[in-house]
Amino acid sequence: MTRYGYGRVSTRDQSTDHQIDALTAAGIEPQNMFIEKISGKLASRPQLDALREKLTAGDEVVVTRLRRLGRSHLDLLDLVRWFGDNDIDINVLEQGIDTKTPGGRLVFHFLAALAEYDREMIVEGTLDGLAAAKARGRVGGRPPALTQAQLDAAQRMYDEDTHTVDQIAAMFGVGRSTLYRKLADPYTDCVLLVYRNSKTKVDSDGNRRYGETYASEKVQLEADRKWFPISEARRQHLKAIAYVVDGEVKRVRAVDPQGRWEADDRGYWDVPLGPPLTEVEIATQLGYGNAVPVQLGDLHATIKGRLREYRSIAPARATR
Repeated sequence: MTRYGYGRVSTRDQSTDHQIDALTAAGIEPQNMFIEKISGKLASRPQLDALREKLTAGDEVVVTRLRRLGRSHLDLLDLVRWFGDNDIDINVLEQGIDTKTPGGRLVFHFLAALAEYDREMIVEGTLDGLAAAKARGRVGGRPPALTQAQLDAAQRMYDEDTHTVDQIAAMFGVGRSTLYRKLADPYTDCVLLVYRNSKTKVDSDGNRRYGETYASEKVQLEADRKWFPISEARRQHLKAIAYVVDGEVKRVRAVDPQGRWEADDRGYWDVPLGPPLTEVEIATQLGYGNAVPVQLGDLHATIKGRLREYRSIAPARATR
C-alpha cells in the first residue's frame, strides 16, 4: 500500500506551499506528491491523470480539501466513485474524511450514492429530452449546412433551371457534393410532397379555392393540380404528388404520363393528375422493391417555411 498526495491551485499566482506542508506533515514522501497549478474547470489535469495511472488497489490518496480534487460537483462525485470502484482510500485532511474509518466510509458511500443518483438523473433527463425532440420532428447532431428556408430556395432555383449547381452552391456557401446530397436528383423517379394546413384559402375574386377545399373531388383536384415550379428534367420523372395536411399524408395523386402540362406566366405548372390512389395502388405504382416513398397516414413534421420537397422512388442514376 502506497500513500500519495495531491494538491492543486487554480492560477499560477497562487502558492501550493500550504498544501505541500500539510501533505508533508501527513507523512507523504516528496516523490509521491502530485502538485499542479491548473484550473479545476479543465477536463484534463496532467498531474491528477498521472496519479491515477500509478494507483493500485489498497493505495491511499491524501488531499487537504475535497475541492482540490473535483473541478465541479459532478466531476468530484465521478472521481469519488472511481476511487471506490478501484479500492482506493481517500483521506481529506481539513474535512476529517478518511475511508479507512467507519465514519469516513459512510461519507464516501454517501458521495458515491450521490454520484449514481446524479448520473441516473442526467440519463433520464437526456432520454426525456430526446424523446420530446423526436416527437416534434427534431433530431440531434451537428447543425445543418443549409437552413430549411435556404434549402427551399436552392431547390426552387434547381427545379426552375435558372442556375447551375455550382452557382447555387456558391450562393449558399456549400460544396457541390453537399448541395447534391440535399437536393432531390431530377434524374431519379420521385414523389413531390406538398405541405399544407387545413385552412381553406380563396382567391381575391372568390371563385377559386386553394389547399384543402373540403368541396367535391372535382374542386379539390383543380386545387391540387396548380401551380408548381417543376423543371423539364424533373417533369419526366415526377410520378405522383402527395399532400401532407397538418403533418399527415392525406392523399396521393399519380401524374398522368399521357397528360398535358400547362404553364402560367411565371413558368409554374398545372400538373396532369389523376384521382387519389388507394394504398394498394400506391404500393404497386410507386413501390421500388420493398420501399415505398410515401404512404397514406405517414406523419411528417411541419417545418416553418417548408412548402414542398421531393422523395426519390428509385436510386439515383445520374447527376448533371
